[in-house]
Amino acid sequence: MIHIGPITTSWWQHSLNRNDGEARTARARLRRCVSPAETLAVSETHFLNSKLIEKGYNPSPDQLALLSTIFSRLDGVNGEKLAFQFGKKTSKDGPRVLSELRFQSLIRIRSRRELIVPLRRALAILGTNPTCNGVDLANDLFFWNDDVRNKWCFEYFGTTLTNPDQKDNIQ
Repeated sequence: MIHIGPITTSWWQHSLNRNDGEARTARARLRRCVSPAETLAVSETHFLNSKLIEKGYNPSPDQLALLSTIFSRLDGVNGEKLAFQFGKKTSKDGPRVLSELRFQSLIRIRSRRELIVPLRRALAILGTNPTCNGVDLANDLFFWNDDVRNKWCFEYFGTTLTNPDQKDNIQ
C-alpha cells in the first residue's frame, strides 16, 4: 500500500502547484477555508479524496480538510520537516521561529478540525512561500495522534528519539 504522503504530494503537484488560473483559484479558495464543509465545496478536495480512495484509504472530511487547506499554502514539498523549521533559532541565541508557547498550543490540539486555523497561522510565520517535507507532513496530518505529536516535539527541538519502537517496561 502506498503511503498518504506520496499520494498527497502528487495531488498537490497536479492540482495546486500549477501556474494557471484554475490552480490559483483552487489555492485561494482552499486558503480561506476554516471547516471541512468549506473544503468539501472545492472540487480539488474531491480529487484528493478519489486519489486516496483509489489506494485503499477512507479519509474523513476532517482529514481531507486539513490536508487540503495546509497544502494550499505550500510553495514546495521538498524541504525540511515542518516541526524542525518551526523550532529553528532565528539567530545563535535568538528565539525560535515559532515560539515554544505557540508550538505547545499546536501539539495540544487533538482534533484535525481544530488544528486547521492554528496550523495555517503557524505556517504563515515561515513566510509567503513556505516549503517543507510534504510526504512527512501529509502522513503526520492524516494520522495526527499522540505518536505524531511526540515526533513533532523531537523535531522541533532538533533531537531524535533514540529508539522509537521501545515500549515502557515496568518491572
